Amino acid sequence: MTKTWLRLLAMLVAAALAAAACGDGDDDAAADEAATEAAEDSADDSADDNAEEASEEESSEAMDEEDEGAEEAAAGFTPGSPECVAPADAGGGWDFTCRSIGQLFEDLGLTSNVVVTNQPGGGGGVAFSDVAGNRNDNSDLVIAASPATAIRFAQNQYEGLEADQFRWIGAIGADFGVVAVTTDSEFETFDQLIEAVQADPTAVVWGGGSPVGGQDHFKVLLLAQELGIDPAAVPWVAYDGGGEAQNALLGGEIAVFPGDVSETIGNEDLRILVVMADERVPALPDVPTTTELGYSTIFPIWRGLLAPGGMTDDAYDFWVDALGQVEASDAWVAARDENGLSPLRLLGDEFQTFALQAVGDFRTLSEPFGLVNE
Repeated sequence: MTKTWLRLLAMLVAAALAAAACGDGDDDAAADEAATEAAEDSADDSADDNAEEASEEESSEAMDEEDEGAEEAAAGFTPGSPECVAPADAGGGWDFTCRSIGQLFEDLGLTSNVVVTNQPGGGGGVAFSDVAGNRNDNSDLVIAASPATAIRFAQNQYEGLEADQFRWIGAIGADFGVVAVTTDSEFETFDQLIEAVQADPTAVVWGGGSPVGGQDHFKVLLLAQELGIDPAAVPWVAYDGGGEAQNALLGGEIAVFPGDVSETIGNEDLRILVVMADERVPALPDVPTTTELGYSTIFPIWRGLLAPGGMTDDAYDFWVDALGQVEASDAWVAARDENGLSPLRLLGDEFQTFALQAVGDFRTLSEPFGLVNE
C-alpha cells in the first residue's frame, strides 16, 4: 500500500512530463492520427503532393489564426502594477518561482517591473488568507504555487479556503526533493543517515521550510513510513521557507534538511545525500537517487503560479499566455537547467484540472498520518 501511495505522488508530475514531451492530450492524439493517415495516402499515391502542400498551408494558416486569437484575448488586459507573492521568506522554492519567472516577464517585455512580495506564515496560510480576503479581485497579482500549496489545501490547513477558490495559471518546471546536510556532517551518504535514524529516530533532528504535514515534512513522513518508523518519533523543526531552513542547518539548529533541488543546487556549504527521484537529475549527475539506492520514496515537485479567484477572464488569459511565453523562451530553458528543473508545461484549464486532482491525491496520502483537518 505504501508503494501505491508513493507512486500516486509520482504520477502527478510523471503524467505531466509525458504530456509535455508528447503533446496536449486528445487534440494531439487526433493530430497524430491525421498525420498517420496523410502519410499512408502519400505512400499510396505520390501524385497527391500538391494537395498535401495545400493542406499544410491551410493548417499553418489555421494555427496562425489560433495564435492571433490567443494574443488578442491576452491583449485585452495589461497589468498596471504586477506583483508576485511568495508565501514564505526569501531563499525557498516559492521565492525562486516568483523571482525567476517575474524577471523573465520583464525581460521578455510582457510586463513592467514585477514586485516580489515575501509573505511568510502558516505554511502559506497568511498569504492566501490575505489574498482571498483583501485582494481577491486584484488582476495584477499572481502567487507562487507548488505541491506544498496543494498539500495544505488537501489537509484543510488554510482555514475557510478551498483550492477551487483560486485560479490556477500554470506550471512550467518539475523539481525534485533532496536530503541535504552540511559539508562537515557526520553523514557522508544517505545510507549512513538512514542507519542512524533506524538505530534511534529521536537522535537526528530534521527541519524544513514547512509546518508539520507540509511539503518538506511530508518527505520525512513518507521515508519514516517506508522504514517502518513511527513518524512522530522523528524530530521536526518548522521554518518559514527553505531559505530560513538552510540557514538553520548551517547554524547547527538541525542536522538534516529535506529540501528541493532548486533550493540547494550550487550551495557549496551543503552536501546533498540523495535526490528523491527515479532517475538522476542532469544538474546533479553525481548524486544518487532514492530509487537506485533501493528506497521507494520519491518526491516530484511542480513550479508554477496561481491567481486570486476574482481575477477577470481577460487577466487570467493574459497571465496564462505570458507564462506560456516564458516557458517557451530560451532564457527559461537556461534558468530551468541551471536550477536543476525538468521540462514541464501545464497551462490554463489543463493545469486547473491537474492541480485540483493533486489536492485530492494528497488528501488520500495525508489521511493515514491524521493530517486532514475536519
